[in-house]
Amino acid sequence: MRVEVGPSPGLRRAPVDRPAPPAPRRLDRAELAVLAVFAAISLWVLALDLWQVVVNGRSWTGTDGVYIVDQLQYLAWIKSASHHLLISNLFVLRPTPADYFQPAVLISGGLAALGIAPWVTLLLWKPVAVGAIFFAVRAYVHRSVEGRGPRLAAIVLALFFGSFTVVYGSVSVIGDLFPGFLSWGYTFGLLALAAMVAALVAYERLWQTSAMGYLPGVLGALSSLLHPWNGELLLVVVVGGELILWAVSRRRPQRPALLALTVLLTGIPLIYYFVLGRADLSWQLARVASHHSFPLWSITLAIVPLLLPALLAYRQRPTTFLAAASRAWVPGAFVIFMFSATGASATPLHAFQGITIPLAVLGVQGLRAMRWRGVRYPALIAGVAVVLFTMPATADELRIARQLASPTRDNANFITRDERAALDYLEDNHTPGGVLTRAYLGAAVPGKTGRSTLVGDCLWSQPRCADRIVAARALFGGQLSPRASRRFVSSTGARFVLADCSTQANLSRLLAPMVVSVRRFGCASVYEISRSGDPVGPLAQSRGHAALRAQRRQQR
Repeated sequence: MRVEVGPSPGLRRAPVDRPAPPAPRRLDRAELAVLAVFAAISLWVLALDLWQVVVNGRSWTGTDGVYIVDQLQYLAWIKSASHHLLISNLFVLRPTPADYFQPAVLISGGLAALGIAPWVTLLLWKPVAVGAIFFAVRAYVHRSVEGRGPRLAAIVLALFFGSFTVVYGSVSVIGDLFPGFLSWGYTFGLLALAAMVAALVAYERLWQTSAMGYLPGVLGALSSLLHPWNGELLLVVVVGGELILWAVSRRRPQRPALLALTVLLTGIPLIYYFVLGRADLSWQLARVASHHSFPLWSITLAIVPLLLPALLAYRQRPTTFLAAASRAWVPGAFVIFMFSATGASATPLHAFQGITIPLAVLGVQGLRAMRWRGVRYPALIAGVAVVLFTMPATADELRIARQLASPTRDNANFITRDERAALDYLEDNHTPGGVLTRAYLGAAVPGKTGRSTLVGDCLWSQPRCADRIVAARALFGGQLSPRASRRFVSSTGARFVLADCSTQANLSRLLAPMVVSVRRFGCASVYEISRSGDPVGPLAQSRGHAALRAQRRQQR
């Protein structure tokens, strides 16, 4: 960015954007230090988990995040992909189609089929995602901002900016606004964000030369497949950027074919998700279950310290596509947030992932456009401001992550060795059939064993997930009579009943007429249940579906 400084103070309204030189291939020492710090932060939760394993001897399920059920969901997807290539829903006992395609999960599933543990194949994406987002942000900043110091400030703010806000009545930070949070188990989302940013940079390069190319659209399609919110946002930003340039210059897009191709390739996976959400019952129910409200004012309050200087840049007329895209990104995030809050989508907070990237660029541009008369040591002041709006919030993110990742009751990031032995037995057993257990271990059953479960993840154990949890809790808590216990187990169609170490009921007595065999692993037990007839429950697993899954398992 080039700043025109005149004799009069105040803001400059003249165009200040011009194509910045491409980023040098080699990182300078400051950028290398930023990458090292970001990589170290990405390993924070993993280091906490390994500490529990090495120092306290805990049995770890391989999760790398603070909201464990999400990571266990990814492991279930990988396990399913290792059998079918495409993904089915293993969090219910009814038959579900293998119809979900996700490229990163497909690769991980292929590695799992070769014998690599699913949690290892998921962790392998962490360095890929961390490197991808850093270099994508670096390229975006280098093409938007001039000057070594301003570029470094923009990169640091894009990756580490955080501000305190009110979250459900408490003063805290919002994890989705912090790219480091995405590295804690949400590497697919981080990869999607990196692909989106790289698509914008690729589009800018082609726009500058009036050339045609597939790369922006291919990256856009990848972003849509990995995390559809990023694909939706990319469409809004690309179209919005072209509209802003048209409004400023009154000229049509230089390469309308480039715009059309990028929109088409990015949009095709979104059409696939639209069809999937209507044709697959599991996806229909999951979309409804994932609906939640999040106060927009809380998000706005969190980004205000960076939004205010960014607004100064809006008074400058953009002359490049990337400058216009940065201006379109912020209102575009609000648009996707509103759209996601409707019945057509879900999880609106995802719309603001990566919002610090355009805000950092615009904030640096806005502040540089001001005439700072009489201000001594402006670089020092800017450095202090960057530290104040990065370090405290980052430290709080690390503190919260440490609390959430600690071993707690009924949290399957760490389980007992006896429970792990029971899961290993279910994985190695070739007898077909699903598993009935409490939601605590049910969340881990699909990703570890490849078997379906009655309840585990309430986004996917639908409908009536709460009823499933209550019913399973009543069975294992000994609150049901023998007759009611047998009727409930029979209605689910589960072939195995997995009793975790908190089970209070005497299942051998309650289920005696149905039990074929019992395998005990210390405080955990696996009961194989007879199948005298077809299950009668509306959410039960059919025999044919169970047999197909077992056959694929034996072919590993």
